[in-house]
Amino acid sequence: MISIDPQGVEKAIDSGMSDELWSMEFDGRCSSSGSGVGVVLIPPQGKVIPYALKLEFQSTNNTAEYEALLLGLVEARRLQIKMLKVRGDAELIVKQVRGLFVVKNKRLIHYRNRVWDKIKAFYAFSIEAVPRELNLKVDSLAVSAALLVPHSDFTTDTYRVELVYRPCMPDNSES
Repeated sequence: MISIDPQGVEKAIDSGMSDELWSMEFDGRCSSSGSGVGVVLIPPQGKVIPYALKLEFQSTNNTAEYEALLLGLVEARRLQIKMLKVRGDAELIVKQVRGLFVVKNKRLIHYRNRVWDKIKAFYAFSIEAVPRELNLKVDSLAVSAALLVPHSDFTTDTYRVELVYRPCMPDNSES
């Protein structure tokens, strides 16, 4: 996926921070002006690691939220994070992942199942819904990606926007 501040990430892994509890915030955005996702991985100490992706395929708000969540989980595992606390403002997605809401949409069932598969790799995992006003930084990353406009809180040497042409769950997916 995206390599952000490689020296800082490798220092985090070398210092054993991957054995500590990390946090992750995620958000997806879909509008007529574009779709994007934002993820921030937050180590116990040190600098946050932001990710922003512009979705260059047809999506909905819910699929954009799932894309953001999956991106974050993949990156967390790539960084060898073992314990992760996840926060997002997509209450529907969070409740579907926690098994509190029944998923009726076939495509979202595939997304939810893919998330469940990724979660199995963590020793400790939690996910919670937070109010939108507590998710503003990652929301603005998603907007930045969707519109391809630089984010004011992050400099271009700390993050970049990647264009994604295929969803995590292709239309013809059976699993």
